[in-house]
Amino acid sequence: MVMVSVKCPRCGETKVSKNGKTGAGKQKYLCTNRECTGQSFLQEYTQNGSKPGIDEKIIKMTANASGIRDIARVLKISKQKVQDTLKKQKI
Repeated sequence: MVMVSVKCPRCGETKVSKNGKTGAGKQKYLCTNRECTGQSFLQEYTQNGSKPGIDEKIIKMTANASGIRDIARVLKISKQKVQDTLKKQKI
């Protein structure tokens, strides 16, 4: 049997607990660290737009004068995800 340690992507803590499964059958986890945000996460995401840190990459690429279609193509996400992320930002 192989043991795989699961780390929280936000705080890096290895104290996580199982938190159900997705519709696709992937295991969801929840960080038990009190200082962490407490949001559930997956070990591997099927969609690139759901990965942690993708919003920050979108903002950085926008600051470097990349267009919406450019960002979507480079990050392999939908144009709608780029637009939604930019709309959430306060300028």
